[in-house]
Amino acid sequence: MTFYDHNSQKAPAFFFKDVEEGIDDVKSTELGYPVPRFITYIYITAYGQKGGASEFVAADFLQRKKREADAGLYDGGWVKQFEDAFAAFKAGKELPVNGIPTATYKRIAEKRREALAYKYPTLEDLASVPDSALIDIGLDGRNIRDLARAEVQSRKDLSPLVKELADANETIRRQEETLARLSERLDLLESAKSKKKSLAEVE
Repeated sequence: MTFYDHNSQKAPAFFFKDVEEGIDDVKSTELGYPVPRFITYIYITAYGQKGGASEFVAADFLQRKKREADAGLYDGGWVKQFEDAFAAFKAGKELPVNGIPTATYKRIAEKRREALAYKYPTLEDLASVPDSALIDIGLDGRNIRDLARAEVQSRKDLSPLVKELADANETIRRQEETLARLSERLDLLESAKSKKKSLAEVE
């Protein structure tokens, strides 16, 4: 279980965990003995949330948040972060607890960033390399270090706006859920009223 808290992007704190839920019938039949079924959950603590983290089936949560992001109701950057962390979790890899993961930073070529991630797990680590140690980064060390510095700074500059937008989107989402519940209750009341009227006419 790994805990992720990317403060530089103001994303909610979250982690994944495999939970045993009954028996996997398919695998049990194949192997001839009971095999437990594991479901991956995401535990996420929204800003201002009191108490413990909210729990969701990870696959369902990611699909829902992707749809919300596509509709402009959720931060697409957060969804990407969740997806990358989920993929790493399923692959048995570890992403850093804090900071921007170097391994998932798309502006550096994939093979290069994977190699860099062993020594510099986060862009913050990469950004802190002094001129005297640029040779440790390798070819184009200065350009890569400066790219990391610019990325870290840009996310710090944008973080208040990102949080404000996320808070606004969360408010809209809650309002829409409230309206949906009220609409459902109204439909039920109208249905009950209609049934009563029909019974009264029969009598």
